[in-house]
Amino acid sequence: MPNYRITYPMIKWGAAFANTLHVGYWLDNVNAWDEPRAGSETVQSPSGAEDAWDVGTDYYLAGDITFIPTTDTADPLATGWDGTTGVRAFLAWARDKNLLRFYPDATDATTHIDCYLVEPMQGPPQPEPDGRRRVQFKIRNSSTPFDGY
Repeated sequence: MPNYRITYPMIKWGAAFANTLHVGYWLDNVNAWDEPRAGSETVQSPSGAEDAWDVGTDYYLAGDITFIPTTDTADPLATGWDGTTGVRAFLAWARDKNLLRFYPDATDATTHIDCYLVEPMQGPPQPEPDGRRRVQFKIRNSSTPFDGY
């Protein structure tokens, strides 16, 4: 039987990436893909031949951060909504198009992908059945696929 290991991501953000957003659970509704960057074009000639002008590729990861507590918790290790380094503060900082570092595995502090927040740019978090919060997010980078998702 395969040995499956569930990993939880983390995000480093802020000045010199000094703040850590600990995601206490695996990402829900997660999906990764790539697409041509805006400004890329394709054409089809009357004969049916096609050509493309590709200015670059953007890589995306979207999903839900679930069961966000009001304050930081130790078990599971999760960043809370409130506080100067909470999820709400992270979203305000990332919405200004500051660079963030996404670590697919929080136990591997060396493997990260530098990204920008694409969504949410506005709107409230969704409520969880137990009163905690859920944030649907989308991040983008221009160099590295989000392998494993």
